[in-house]
Amino acid sequence: MYYNFSNPQKNKPRILFVENDPAARISYQTLFMYWDYEPILAMGAGATLLADAKKKARENACSLALIDLRLFDDYDEQDLSGLTLASELRNTVRPIILSGHESSNFLRTIHQKYPDLTFISKNDSRDSFQETLDAEAAKVTAAKRKLVFENPEALEEIANSSLGKNAGDYPDQIADVFAQLFPKAEKLRFEKLELRPASSNISTVPRPNSVVLKVYEGNFEPVVVKLARAEKIKKEVENYNQHIHRRLTGNFAARLERSATLWDIGGAAYSYVGEFDVKTFSRYYEEKTAADIEECLALFFGRLWGRHYEQAWDKDNVSLFKLYSQVWDDWYEKRKDDFFAGRFNGSDMLSKKLKLPEPIKWFREKIAESSNDLSLVKKTRMAITHGDLHGDNLLVDNKKNVWVIDFERCGEGHILQDFVELEADIFNRLEEHNDNFPAYFKMCFTVLKQKNIHGFEPSEIASEDPRIEKALQTISALRALAAQYTKITDAHEYLCGLLFNMMFRAAMIHKTDPHQKNQRSLLLASLICDRLDHWDKPWSLAEMNL
Repeated sequence: MYYNFSNPQKNKPRILFVENDPAARISYQTLFMYWDYEPILAMGAGATLLADAKKKARENACSLALIDLRLFDDYDEQDLSGLTLASELRNTVRPIILSGHESSNFLRTIHQKYPDLTFISKNDSRDSFQETLDAEAAKVTAAKRKLVFENPEALEEIANSSLGKNAGDYPDQIADVFAQLFPKAEKLRFEKLELRPASSNISTVPRPNSVVLKVYEGNFEPVVVKLARAEKIKKEVENYNQHIHRRLTGNFAARLERSATLWDIGGAAYSYVGEFDVKTFSRYYEEKTAADIEECLALFFGRLWGRHYEQAWDKDNVSLFKLYSQVWDDWYEKRKDDFFAGRFNGSDMLSKKLKLPEPIKWFREKIAESSNDLSLVKKTRMAITHGDLHGDNLLVDNKKNVWVIDFERCGEGHILQDFVELEADIFNRLEEHNDNFPAYFKMCFTVLKQKNIHGFEPSEIASEDPRIEKALQTISALRALAAQYTKITDAHEYLCGLLFNMMFRAAMIHKTDPHQKNQRSLLLASLICDRLDHWDKPWSLAEMNL
């Protein structure tokens, strides 16, 4: 279905009409069409009518539902089946109850019991009926609100993205999410958070099903809005309320101000806590010095997230692979039949000279499907982790204040997880740079040869390639912070997490585009596999003159 984002009021909201009188259905259908609604009629009688109503509400992604109070027997004063149906639909539809009951005492009692529901009397005048209906529709639809989007092309781009495809034939859900997130707005303006400078080849984590925007309402301060599939937003809100609300220290913690979930699309609006030139960490990393970056990381892991590390706890006899899989929605089980059926096509140098393991096969046989899981540890540390700490979820202003958004994967996890994920993101930034492969390869050995977690020596950081040197400086800072705040010293746990991140990334790239190259991710994974194979003996590969 085409949706006019430039002029939303030209679109017609879909309204579900549930009425047990066939003649009344036709009569009201005509009225709705005249009032610029698209009526969806539930058909049948009794239980069949109720089932058809729920089915059609979902199939047509209805915004509103006008429901007769009595759906079984018009003369039975105990029949409140319309209220029951309204309660079942209200999480995704704005229900309105249509009543022909004339007893004022009865209606007063119903109003007191269901104060959040709007009632329309069958005896109301046509003008009064339409006025009430339009007022309710304005609360949940951009069309009836006559909401103006200053740059509608931003929403058109979302509608044409992989996220927009989740809305199917009903892209108006994208506009309506904003209508519900900003209930008093008359006009909205959108800005994308800059993910990268034009000259950058940053390769960030694949995020095909979410969009982050900065949204302006009139003269108010902007807010950050994340759009994603409805079930993802529901999970994010639940995690935020359980793990983040009133649990982060400092003044620079993004607050979840509002959320809205429709049938297929949802949105979460976060306070925009920065004041000066806010950008994602992805862009900040490209533009600033390693010293600036290190200071921001210290502020995040120490000042902002530090309380969670202070409240960490021990866990015995645990598979690190299973811990990460729980955070990542059992990604291996979902991907193993396609991506993990493939092979790593390494170069002749890798396959013949270095004799590296094939990472996909190694991962499957020694961790994911092994009875002797190499990621099993006798004891580790657990904490509340962000769970998706890549550079586009970390925001920084030019006063070096730093905070996070996107809490979809927030919850109990391996205490090293956020450090490892951010390190993996640093590696991923280098993925498209193929002009200095020897320097990249040397960096891999520097990062993997540690047996204990700590920062690197200055001689280990030095590189002829400034991008590599900056990455090593940042990773060195991350590892020093990890050792300080997690109290874990064994780098074996750290490298297991890094391996999972590389395999997860390669699998997600394969899912998004099976033909896209992800050899750098698999190369690092292969080197980690070889390192873990030689954990308790000298790793001669690191000493080779390559």
